[in-house]
Parts: sequence; structure tokens; C-alpha cells
Amino acid sequence: MRPILPTVLTSCALLVTAAPAARAADGAATTKPVIACDGHDRNLQVYLRMHDVLFMERDGSRVEEFYAPEVISHNQDTGGGTIQKVKSSDLAAMWAASKRNNPERVLADDLIICQGPYVVVRTVIHSSDRTGFAGHPPTGKPYAISGIDIYRFESGKVVERWGNSDLAGLLSQIGYTFTPPQPVATPPAAK
Repeated sequence: MRPILPTVLTSCALLVTAAPAARAADGAATTKPVIACDGHDRNLQVYLRMHDVLFMERDGSRVEEFYAPEVISHNQDTGGGTIQKVKSSDLAAMWAASKRNNPERVLADDLIICQGPYVVVRTVIHSSDRTGFAGHPPTGKPYAISGIDIYRFESGKVVERWGNSDLAGLLSQIGYTFTPPQPVATPPAAK
């Protein structure tokens, strides 16, 4: 086991666990998502096609069908917090690397909500550690973590995205432990 993060993150991982999904013989999720998108079918249909083409097949050559040439990203997965402009070509490279490094990865949407130009998706990512983490070798252990993405559409394409996934849950499932930092000794008060 590799201690790397404070124990408090373990509590967060327990609060944000993946919802159970029915599993097919090959391990793929078989449940259908709950969809609440009354009157916002266009963005829903684009998202559903995008899920199949980009997230499942990871066909980066088709990224421009779904994303504007430049997307505003508020993705928190890397510990950021800054707004970044991401080119669609960078997204295509990301999906190619994902397909190469985790070919068995499956995304199973649990909930999809649409309102105005927004589509909000809660998904569960099923995969195995095939690439390692922070310079450590891969463990090969399976994991299932949740993630939430919010997409803003204009003219049928994603122009902005917010995203978070359960990194603490992922690390715990692949064998990392969470060790709190040692308290700093306080000097005795002067008399």
C-alpha cells in the first residue's frame, strides 16, 4: 500500500461512491440512465451520440461533430480551478490516448438532466489501472468511480464544460492508502 493523501479524503470517497449497476457477462454496465430533459431533446440527442462516439468508441476523428473548435474547460480533475481554453484537436488526442491505455474502459451514465443550453451527466467509469499513477507501476486492479460533467451547448456543439471525478475513490480502489499528515508540535506557553 502507498500512503499519499490525507485520511479525510477517504471519507469523501465514501460519500461519492459509484452507484451499483447491473453487469453483463463482459463486465459492461447494462442499466439505462434516468433522463430528465423535457423540451430539451436536441442537446440530449447530441450528448447521447457524443457518448457513444467519443466516450465509448473514442473516435477522436469525429470530435468536431460534437465540440466547438475551442472549448472553455472548468475541469477540476487535475486539481485545477482555472479556466482553460482547450482545442478540439487536444480532445481528439486525449481520446486516442484513452483508447490506447484503457481499451476496456466503460462509461455508464446514471442520470442525465437537461435545462436550457446545459446537459448535466452523472456517470460511472469502469476500468482497470493499466498505466500507473504518479510514476508508480500499474496495479492492474479494477475500479468503478463516479464523475459529474456539465456541458453547455451552442448550435448543437459543446462550447463549455465543467467536470469532476472521484480521484480519491480511484486511488483507494487501486491500492493506495490515505495517511494524514503528522500534527505540528506546539511549543509550551511561556509563563
